[in-house]
Amino acid sequence: MNLRSFFSMRRATSGAPALAALFLLVIASRVTAQTATVPVVNPTEQLSFDRPEAWALKYFTSASLLTGLDTSRTPEPGSIAVGFEVSRLPALSDAQRRVGFNGTKVEDLNKAPVFPRLRVTIGLPDRFALIVAGDPPIRSFGIKTKLLAFALERPVYETPAWSVGLRGFGQIGNVEAAFTCPASVLAFAPDSLSNAYGCQAESSDTASLRFAGGQLGVAYRGDRLHKVSPHAAIAVNYLSLAFQVNALRDGFLDRTYQTSHGVTFAASGGIGYPLTGRLRAAVDLCYTPLSVSRFAGAPTQNDGLFNVRALIAYQLR
Repeated sequence: MNLRSFFSMRRATSGAPALAALFLLVIASRVTAQTATVPVVNPTEQLSFDRPEAWALKYFTSASLLTGLDTSRTPEPGSIAVGFEVSRLPALSDAQRRVGFNGTKVEDLNKAPVFPRLRVTIGLPDRFALIVAGDPPIRSFGIKTKLLAFALERPVYETPAWSVGLRGFGQIGNVEAAFTCPASVLAFAPDSLSNAYGCQAESSDTASLRFAGGQLGVAYRGDRLHKVSPHAAIAVNYLSLAFQVNALRDGFLDRTYQTSHGVTFAASGGIGYPLTGRLRAAVDLCYTPLSVSRFAGAPTQNDGLFNVRALIAYQLR
């Protein structure tokens, strides 16, 4: 609209409606400018389970497996124990973090040194126990974790000294963080050496860490070791993994979606100890072999996760 047409409209109408019409035209033009769409690239990729990107997802999923930490106690029906579990996340080297674009881009994976979560164990009839573990969906270490793990376990052989049990477990949920475009690279110009990905804003990426599995565990429960209860377990796990990129780079929005799935194995061993009549603690050493081909054409090698886990649980009833 030019000034001549505006004054013509003003002569044809009263002042207030004309001003209202002009106001609406200005607002409409601004909305149109603001809603100009940014080009979106959203391919879907099915990754080999040995790809570097899949290895990174396997690594952090393995840290959240609901295995081990057997405190060697069969709960009574209706009993409730509340605990706090923490798993150490070893820092990855630059070579291990070079997982993006099939092993050519370093990602910001060293976000948190530990993975904590709350854990509740409920005694069920027929010697079954239900375990639920998760953490509040709050942001810490630049990460927002929304994971819920659960397990159903039962001893299949018990004597006063020994216990052999089976556990089935699973997890749903995801982790949100700036993995591909962290704040640390935004101080550098896009496509420069320190910002080779062309990041223009901090990303909001989502990693889905889903699994289902089963465990065979054995524990010794005798007074001869001064109430210390050694235990060990082996587990087989099916991992269903996904990674959703959400990064503004080089003038477009990268929404690449990657998926992968496969089977892993895990082993753990440790000790449990009763601190009081109601308070118990357990510490485990855990290992999960993880295969990876570090770049296109590279041979497959093992780069597994070795970590330490600890649990302290209080028997409410």
